[in-house]
Amino acid sequence: MKPLDFYRFGLAIASSAKTEAEHRTAIGRMYYGLHHEACCRYFRANPDAPPLGRGSRHTELIRRFDSGDAISNEVRTVLEELLKMRNIADYELGSVIHYREWRIGSRVFMGMALITARELLEALEAYSPGEAPDGCDCPTVYSSR
Repeated sequence: MKPLDFYRFGLAIASSAKTEAEHRTAIGRMYYGLHHEACCRYFRANPDAPPLGRGSRHTELIRRFDSGDAISNEVRTVLEELLKMRNIADYELGSVIHYREWRIGSRVFMGMALITARELLEALEAYSPGEAPDGCDCPTVYSSR
């Protein structure tokens, strides 16, 4: 499947979401779709780069975009922010969400994640234009355990 299929599924969930679980699930699907898309585009632009480590794949991918140029830094910044939002959505299950200096509900938080996700997709398009293909796999080193 294409990585952005996860993202589009997150958008579909968001468009009809009525419950907190649906709001939080939409954020997760958008994040994972864009995480995989970022990974595919990174390795498309850097085919000789070493694989990511299995246990640190999310943070390591973010670090890979810390190259000093403005476009890569934008991808890094927004990808890192969307990861934080996904972590809040998945692990902080209080009915009031604490995000930055705000205390907000899940619908508002999902709206903020939609904006952040769109910003990330725009940054990825500037970094390496064109959607990743079906079956795109992100090189990852798996431990032998």
